[in-house]
Amino acid sequence: MFGKRSKKILAIAALSAAITSGTAFAGDLTVYSTSDIHGSVIGWNYFTAKEADLGLAKVSTIINEGRKNKGQDDDILVIDGGDILQGTPLDTYMVQHPNEWKAGQHPMFAAFNKIGYDAIELGNHEFNFGLDYLRKAIGKNKNVLGANVIDDKTGKTWNGVRPYLMKTVKIDGEKVKVGIIGTDTPAIPNFEDPSHFAGVHFTDQVPVIKQCIKELKAQGADIIIGVTHSGVPRGDRNSAENQVVSIAEACPELSLLICAHNHVVIDNQKGVTGPDGTVYSDGVINGVPVVESGKDGKFVGVSKLTLKKADGKWTVQKVSTQAVSTKGVKDDPAIVAQVKPWHEKTLKHLQTVIGQAADEFSGAESNHQDSAIVDLVNEVQRHYAGTQLSASASFNTSQNIDKGPITLQEMSGLYIYENYLYGIEINGAELRKYMEHAASFYGTTPDYNYDMIQGVDYTIDMTKPVGSRITKLQYKGKDVKDTDTFTMAINDYRMNGGSGYMAAMGYTNGKKPKVIFDSMRKYGDDGQMRALMIRYVQEKGTITPTCDHNWNVIK
Repeated sequence: MFGKRSKKILAIAALSAAITSGTAFAGDLTVYSTSDIHGSVIGWNYFTAKEADLGLAKVSTIINEGRKNKGQDDDILVIDGGDILQGTPLDTYMVQHPNEWKAGQHPMFAAFNKIGYDAIELGNHEFNFGLDYLRKAIGKNKNVLGANVIDDKTGKTWNGVRPYLMKTVKIDGEKVKVGIIGTDTPAIPNFEDPSHFAGVHFTDQVPVIKQCIKELKAQGADIIIGVTHSGVPRGDRNSAENQVVSIAEACPELSLLICAHNHVVIDNQKGVTGPDGTVYSDGVINGVPVVESGKDGKFVGVSKLTLKKADGKWTVQKVSTQAVSTKGVKDDPAIVAQVKPWHEKTLKHLQTVIGQAADEFSGAESNHQDSAIVDLVNEVQRHYAGTQLSASASFNTSQNIDKGPITLQEMSGLYIYENYLYGIEINGAELRKYMEHAASFYGTTPDYNYDMIQGVDYTIDMTKPVGSRITKLQYKGKDVKDTDTFTMAINDYRMNGGSGYMAAMGYTNGKKPKVIFDSMRKYGDDGQMRALMIRYVQEKGTITPTCDHNWNVIK
């Protein structure tokens, strides 16, 4: 029989022999990821006032289950890809009632902390309300990333965030150093008011990520994960805005690339198509696995990295990615309890009656035919901007304005974005280009790309090629000439380049049309379109659904 001392000596000898002979350690690192949560904390649709299969409370349930069933040789990380502070009336309530909460108490970041997120990347919507608001929402969190958000004065990453993190996980009892780099789309100036990000600018992600990889390697990172609030380029969102393909091609050292911004699902099953038509059927680009988990917490990215250590070096043997649906998943009671006070304040606020509707305004079909509900939006825009014309999309086809009392909830559901309003001056040629660009989006998704114009009569002929589909264009019964001048109301997303309308009219390289009205300058935060919609109803008292049928489509 061996004594205790002999057993200890033998154990140490065996361990030493294993190390010197290169015995392998192995296990799985599971990375849970979310993207574009947009203020959805619990399973509730504020626009329809119904329960819904979305939100961080359901995400938390899935992550908790993963932690409970984690193998003893395995570990877990949780990462978010941004677009946090805008999207639901809950987010809006926090913006409109800043004196009711302190730094770090924003329900989105409180939920992230409760769940135990390891890293959080900024999205473009985090800059909707200015840097001071963003700092307040972040609070004392030290896990918020934004490597390419550059301070104008220092030339370095803005001190409200970090360029990357180094997390230590345990795989098969061994420590593994995981570097996590976060970057945002550099196209934020294309669709955000400059005053909202005054003091910082946004640089190309690729060179920033390459530099971060170099620094993390020097610090001993065993593997590196990237998280970017940008996606794979597509028709309405180009490679300057969505750099995932460029990042993957330039940074093959990344073991996983979590992306966001485009509100789509990308995993091993769904795959993705690149801007040049290349099909990445398994969601792997240049050897880099890519995962995106839709929006609103309807999916959770679950990426399993199988790691192995041999001869003192960790390698990634295999990666599987899956976007797991939260449909049917129960809300985590802890998250529900935490957000309850803010949820109840929001619900109460949304029931405020602001006016009356003489009849129903229906949202159904409003994304592809003239309707009283989009005509209302355009009328509000023309009313406050003082313009001849107006352009707007249908943002929520499931939202109606019912006959009778009109509540804030209905207005919130009708206009779901924090857009401001501009009045611009353009000529007839530019108007036609704008409308041809709109026609190119007819019948496509997402709905917010397709603008309907109020103030002119026109026909879209879908049998014609793109760029030649506006076959009739008249103003007050007369054909529009290229040299005619018009004033038109558009939102700030369009004004700042969103969906390519400015470029379609020829306004590129920072050039913009003459501005005759700016709702933010005139009204401040009350100049947001939702606020103007509410103000309009309050001023009128009663609104009546009318549709002038000023446009039609030939298919």
